[in-house]
Amino acid sequence: MLTAASVGIGFLRQGFKVGRSRSVRAWLILPVLANSILFSLAWYWSAGWLADLLQGWTGTWQFTGFFEFINPVIDFLRSVIKWLIWLLMLVLLASVFTTVVQLVSAPFMGFLSAKVDELYAQTPLPEEGLWAMSRRVVWRELIKLYYWSWRALLVFIGTAVLSFFLAAIPVVNLIGPAIWFLWASWMMGIQYMDYGADNRIIPFKQALTHFRQQRWLVIGFGGVVLVLTMVPLVNLFIMPVAVIGGTLAWLYIGGFAAPNADVFPKRLQSGESVPGSLPLTKIDAPQTRE
Repeated sequence: MLTAASVGIGFLRQGFKVGRSRSVRAWLILPVLANSILFSLAWYWSAGWLADLLQGWTGTWQFTGFFEFINPVIDFLRSVIKWLIWLLMLVLLASVFTTVVQLVSAPFMGFLSAKVDELYAQTPLPEEGLWAMSRRVVWRELIKLYYWSWRALLVFIGTAVLSFFLAAIPVVNLIGPAIWFLWASWMMGIQYMDYGADNRIIPFKQALTHFRQQRWLVIGFGGVVLVLTMVPLVNLFIMPVAVIGGTLAWLYIGGFAAPNADVFPKRLQSGESVPGSLPLTKIDAPQTRE
């Protein structure tokens, strides 16, 4: 279990390595640039709107007569609150931005994943135009959003109820949060590995079957990505890196690249299998798109 999880973490490490290579670097810039622009616009609009709202509410707060000396203090406090609004919105958006931007920037992530597949897979991808790829990737994101949304809600409610009843028991009360973290890691791992499966025209349900065979590898990969996406601003860069690492992991899981490829974690470069996981099954993917 732990070994399989460490291999999953290794794929993210390899994502950083491949992302710095000259052949992938240019394709990495597009998602990062798109994420940065979307984040900046959302931050500027939301924080600016709240700051203007504050100014409208408090702009007439002025004393006359004996208490007029308080007016500079009010102006100072108003300025401090405005800066706090900008800072608060920065942290808040950085926390929720990942979920929203996955759908908006999906085409860019799809291009990046396809480039990684092209470089490290044994067989070429089915031919496809840019517009068709964009539609395909966005549709796949909608499928995953539907699949995860109500399941995540049920798991959240279940772990919340469990945590409530175990709250008074030290250590044991950590079971609920631990279950939620494992579930979120599983969900996050599939989110980024599935770009590679979608490139190969593998239906989402079929891809899930293969992910379950390498469950702890997926959880190990997704757990690190989950933690890093919670770090403000770091999540702007970790998403495309996770797409690279997730695509490499899918090439391994699906048997589309040689297990001794030098972009795989060291444990797999010697052809060693992942302990605690089911044997890999070569996936027969379609070679043409309908």
